Amino acid sequence: MRQGKHRSLSKTSLQHQLTGAAVNLIRSTAWLTDEPHARTRTSPLTALSPAA
Repeated sequence: MRQGKHRSLSKTSLQHQLTGAAVNLIRSTAWLTDEPHARTRTSPLTALSPAA
């Protein structure tokens, strides 16, 4: 999204809105199907701490 496909403000705005709608659709589908979240990275400091 850093470099829009279009030059005009209205088309760029539409592109942003459609991208946001697509992301929301993917998130809501994952939520409805109980798909687990992606694992995030663990920091090196957290990796050193003992497991609780």
